[in-house]
Amino acid sequence: MPDDLPHCDRGYGGRSTDATPALRHVRELLTEHPHLSQAALARAASMSLTTLAAALHDVDAGQPRRIQAAAADRLLALGNRTPLPGRATRRSDTVDAQPAVDHVRALQLRYDRASTAFIAKVAGVNPSTLACALIDHERDARRGISTDVARRILAVHELPPPAFQRRGHVTETGLLRRLHGMCAAGWTLPAIAHAGATTAKSLTDFTRTRTSTPELRAAVLTAWDHISHQPGPSAQARRRAAAKAWHPPLAWDEHSIDDPDATPSGTRIPGFPQRWDPSVLRHELAFFTHHLGLSRPECLRRLGLSTRRARQLLTPPPADPGTHHATAP
Repeated sequence: MPDDLPHCDRGYGGRSTDATPALRHVRELLTEHPHLSQAALARAASMSLTTLAAALHDVDAGQPRRIQAAAADRLLALGNRTPLPGRATRRSDTVDAQPAVDHVRALQLRYDRASTAFIAKVAGVNPSTLACALIDHERDARRGISTDVARRILAVHELPPPAFQRRGHVTETGLLRRLHGMCAAGWTLPAIAHAGATTAKSLTDFTRTRTSTPELRAAVLTAWDHISHQPGPSAQARRRAAAKAWHPPLAWDEHSIDDPDATPSGTRIPGFPQRWDPSVLRHELAFFTHHLGLSRPECLRRLGLSTRRARQLLTPPPADPGTHHATAP
């Protein structure tokens, strides 16, 4: 039958309808009745919580959304033809949500790019389930959270990329210096963007506006940690950076790079061993051991130096006996 086929205007089989009226009704119910939860309304309307949460999100954001016409009718009937669910007692398989809520907020304070959905993914939890639990807790602190969901959330202590531990001292000036430094080392913007899990356009936009976002900050810092102390493959990027007088990574240290008033302290480009000297090697080793936690052999492999060459650079030359004269008694 034609009505059983998808239709661009009517949705699947013509049995869907604009979700806006029904979802606005749901939002009014949630506002007027603090004891109600999205889960309770979803059960009362014979819908899945995920479907209701996703539809609410889209409608609240002003995005077009369609749902089954029968589901829309059931939602609109709540509080009219269908009684609203009563205040539910906490289920036996739930616990106090406050520790899990506090833990999510703490992770978001520690990390950039730590959205609720990303934390849920790391924890192995349905993002809609966690989002609804946080919303329900905000509306009624007495509401619990699934014991299993709470356990999974509280077990997350570190977040993987693209989340990035927040560094409060980082400035727009420092971010720009890092970008310029990586270009001076031979890295193109697309390569930097790839290392930072972002796009070249976002980096270009930042260089124009000089205004960063948490996502941009995390991307630049991630790329800086991964590639700033390695020679890039692009000679053209190095030439362009030199023409613009951009300073390479080792012109800065971690204490000066974010200070707008600081001046560069060197011009070494990674990957050129003939320019090694003891002070530069000590600078590099300090960065790798203290900032990245690498061992001495790992540092030397990253720098392309042999143990023998490093020892030669770091061992003070013997004192010239001609400069010491014994004093006659």
